[in-house]
Amino acid sequence: MAGRVSQMAKPSRPTTSFSTKRINATTFVIREDDSFAEHPLIYAKVHPKAPVIVLSDTGSDEPSEEHKHDDYIHLRTHLEHCPIPDNNDQPLNPSGKLKYIIICTHCHYDHTLGVPQFLRGGTTEIVASAAGRDFIESDLEDHGEFGNIGRPTPFYQVTKWAQAFERLQYPFEHDWDVRGRNLPCADAMPNTFPGMAMSTQGSPPVSALPTRLRQAATQQSPPSSNPSQKRLGTQLQRHQPLDALHAATLLDNFDFDAFLNNTTPSYPPPLPAQIVKKTDLGITIIQTPGHTPDELAWYDHDEMHLYVGDSFYREGDEDEMPIIFPRYGNLIEWVFAMQKLAVFVRTENARAAAIVDDGHAEGKDETESSGDEEDDWVHVPASSTRRVKISCAHQTYSVDGAEILAELESFSFRVFKGDVPVVETKKWHDGEIYDLWREKGEKRTPMSIFCARRLMEDARRFFGHAESSE
Repeated sequence: MAGRVSQMAKPSRPTTSFSTKRINATTFVIREDDSFAEHPLIYAKVHPKAPVIVLSDTGSDEPSEEHKHDDYIHLRTHLEHCPIPDNNDQPLNPSGKLKYIIICTHCHYDHTLGVPQFLRGGTTEIVASAAGRDFIESDLEDHGEFGNIGRPTPFYQVTKWAQAFERLQYPFEHDWDVRGRNLPCADAMPNTFPGMAMSTQGSPPVSALPTRLRQAATQQSPPSSNPSQKRLGTQLQRHQPLDALHAATLLDNFDFDAFLNNTTPSYPPPLPAQIVKKTDLGITIIQTPGHTPDELAWYDHDEMHLYVGDSFYREGDEDEMPIIFPRYGNLIEWVFAMQKLAVFVRTENARAAAIVDDGHAEGKDETESSGDEEDDWVHVPASSTRRVKISCAHQTYSVDGAEILAELESFSFRVFKGDVPVVETKKWHDGEIYDLWREKGEKRTPMSIFCARRLMEDARRFFGHAESSE
């Protein structure tokens, strides 16, 4: 019998359209094999201090033909049920015990089509760049390229519009939370938005009304010459309390035009906010417009890891995908955004090196951490110098940040100068002419740029480069 059992085949591993690999102590890269051949790279950080998983984008949510019948073809079920070898054969979020924070690096379909599956339960937070709010909200169908792939535009609400260099504190304070605390009739408003802590019971106390409403509510109703109104007033006096009577006569006494045109209404002091202890997520949002106006990068301070979305990446061995600038992109903005990232990375590298130098100078044991322990953050060991790693939304992940940014700067400068040839020209789906710049030869830079010709001409004029004869 034992021999028979030993000869039985082991249970096969579940199949999935996602491949997952650990890239640091808390974060995994997830590559989706999607039907659009975008192969987006999604990042999932299992946060060590807050009960959340931080996701960098959500992918295309449509498997390739090869994976259509796999066990796990949606990101959420993959995260919550698929065993991951790099995670001790456990799912990253078993049974969905952790909440989700989705950082949208930008609104293109291969980054946001997976968002709706995370809206179930009403606890998912969605972060986007405040600088790109108008771009996202004005025409998501066009700006997200959903029409070009024949897919409906997903409906979701950004819950956190992140400012430049904002460091995320969890739980987030939402716009509607602030408005709700300051509205004079907040306790009578229905629960219009998810997360609004408002009761649907009761009526606003007179003290919570604007000045003119308080005055009207405390005045005696003037006598009416209309017999029917007199009878109505008598009935109200018999059967309703005084405050209800005043509310009923409010329309007779209140000057709506004057109130609505009053630019300085007298509101009572805001209701006190509920004191909630916030957790520093150790994540800084960096606005990096260029690929799109809403493009952002985010930095994980604890892991010294920078996630840059579609701002740049190296060509992969399989896809050879170029860095793309669609018609609403901006190469001028992009150059300055990349300089911003380069300075940021150099600063973080210098900070880490200084911690190491200080540790040696003070004669600390090399196995000890430097810095205070009260802030609850992991500090750089004195035994080695850490450097910022960069991961992109396609093809490239966990590479030295300073090196790839220097490579990018050198390559893009040669493109602007006209030293890199155009190897392909086509009219794209948006009707504009696009060119592909790629070097030739074995020693070429493993990068290429695919861009609307108009954008390249604008950038060359701005940076003082003569028009190329390409």
